[in-house]
Amino acid sequence: MAVLLLLGGPALGNDIVFLGGQVHLKDGSAPGKAVEIKLDCKGADHAVRQTVTDKKGKFNLKVERDEFDHVARALPATETDIGGDALAGSCSVIAVLPGFTSSSIPLGSLKIGKDLRLPDLVLTKSGK
Repeated sequence: MAVLLLLGGPALGNDIVFLGGQVHLKDGSAPGKAVEIKLDCKGADHAVRQTVTDKKGKFNLKVERDEFDHVARALPATETDIGGDALAGSCSVIAVLPGFTSSSIPLGSLKIGKDLRLPDLVLTKSGK
C-alpha cells in the first residue's frame, strides 16, 4: 500500500509541456518573418518575451500544466528569463510584430487539450 502512495505522489504535481502555436495574418497567410511571442500580464510594466516563431508563424510555448489540464504558469524558452515566475491567471499570450496588432490567448481560462495546441494568434495591420 505504501509503495502505491509513493508511486502516485509525483503524478499529482505540475508537469512541463510545450504547447504548439501558430501566428498568421488576418488573411490567413504566414507572417514571412520571425514574430515575438510575449506574455502580457495585468499589472506588469511591459510584456515579457517567451519565444519567437519561425517564418511560417509556428512556435512552441513552454508551460507548467496542473492536474486539471490548466496552465499553471508560462516558462521562458531559455534559462535567461527576465520576467520571473508569471502566474497564468492574469496573463495572455500575444504576438508582437511592428505595424501589427495581435489577438490574445488568455491563459487563465485555457484548458490544455490532448493535442497540446494553442488557439491561433491573428495579426491585423495597424492603422498607422
